[in-house]
Amino acid sequence: MEKENKLPVLTLLLVGINVLVYLYVEWKGSSYDADFMLRMGAVSEPLIIEQHEIYRLVTHFFLHFGFEHLVNNMLSLLVLGYAIENVLGSIRYLILYFLSGILAGAASIVYNISIVHENTVSCGASGAIYGLTGALLCLLIMGNRNRRRRTTEVPRYLLFIGLSLYSGSQDPTIDNAAHIGGFVVGFVVCLIMTRMKRMEVTYES
Repeated sequence: MEKENKLPVLTLLLVGINVLVYLYVEWKGSSYDADFMLRMGAVSEPLIIEQHEIYRLVTHFFLHFGFEHLVNNMLSLLVLGYAIENVLGSIRYLILYFLSGILAGAASIVYNISIVHENTVSCGASGAIYGLTGALLCLLIMGNRNRRRRTTEVPRYLLFIGLSLYSGSQDPTIDNAAHIGGFVVGFVVCLIMTRMKRMEVTYES
C-alpha cells in the first residue's frame, strides 16, 4: 500500500531531542570529555555489565561527541526518517528506532568484551540510524519483488551500505560493531513488522 509523503513528525521530534540534549551537554560541560559523557549516560561496558546501569542502552543514542558527530547523524536521520516513517507508521517506526539503538549498544558491548577485550566509552544515534538503513533495504527488496521489472535500486543501495561500513571500519574511533548490529536489527525487525501486518510494500526511493 503506497502512502502519502507526510511530514515525518517523529523524525523531526527525534532530531529536536538530540539537538536539545547536545545543547544541554555543552551547557553543563563538554561533549568531547569522555568522563563527563559517562556521567551524562554514555555506554561503558563495566557500568552496564557490573553495575547494571541498563538505562545507558537508551541514553547513549541521544548523546554525541561534538557538533560534527551530531550534524552527520541528524542529517542521516532526516533523510532515512523521511523515507521510512510514513511507510511503517509512527508506532512501528519508533519501535524499530529504539530497538535498533538498544541492540546496537548491546552488540558494541559484546564485541568489545569478547573480541577486543577493552573498555570503551561510546555514544551516538548511528546504531539506531543504521537500523533505519537496514529497514530501508528491507523495504526496497520487498518493493522490488512486487514489480514486474526489477530495478537497480537494491544493488546500488547495497553498494552504498558496503562502502559506508568499510569507511567506518577504517576509523578506529567509529563503533562499527554498533553500526552492524543496528543494521541487522533494523532489517529483521522491519521484515517481521511488514509480515505481521501483511503490508503490500510498493516502496519507491
